[in-house]
Amino acid sequence: MKIQPEYNNVAMTGKGWSFFKSSIKQKIIDAVPQATIKDGAKKIERWKSIDEKISKPAENRLIMGATALVTQPVIDYNNHKVDKETRRVSRNRTIAKILAGTGVGIVVRGSCYSLVNKMTELDSKGKYSKALIPESYIDKFSKTIKFLRNYKSALSTGLAILAMCITNFAIDAPLTVYLTNKLNAKTDPARLKNKEGNNG
Repeated sequence: MKIQPEYNNVAMTGKGWSFFKSSIKQKIIDAVPQATIKDGAKKIERWKSIDEKISKPAENRLIMGATALVTQPVIDYNNHKVDKETRRVSRNRTIAKILAGTGVGIVVRGSCYSLVNKMTELDSKGKYSKALIPESYIDKFSKTIKFLRNYKSALSTGLAILAMCITNFAIDAPLTVYLTNKLNAKTDPARLKNKEGNNG
């Protein structure tokens, strides 16, 4: 792979800064050994299956939620710019927000994907099986399944975003407050101290 040098009107010295940058990039690329990955048909199909699953809106939201749950509360609780009590409450609110958002997001996105899936079935002869497929795209979708799959994901994500404009206020916000209060009560230092005293 060759990088074409970029030339600017203003050069630093010699052949110019852009040429120097391109040369450095090319040296790095040249230093990386070239290799190809050889996989059997079964392994390739497995990777395709994984790709298909994680690209679905609900599964995608679950992955984002799990990642956030592992990282964000830790960051909040280790923010030493605020006092310990603020860190505790902030961590609890973050956990509650992630749990509420992920739970509702999975339900909404999964429902939207299921609805879109039923209304974009090329092989079905149901009344609404092709209701969400533009007529001009039916032939293209039948030839390229991946294109249809991407269309379903994009359409269901769009519908889910519209639905979540309502659920964010109607469900997410109250649920976040409820879970935050529960976590605050469970992790209250005074309550934990009394519990330890009673056990002792």
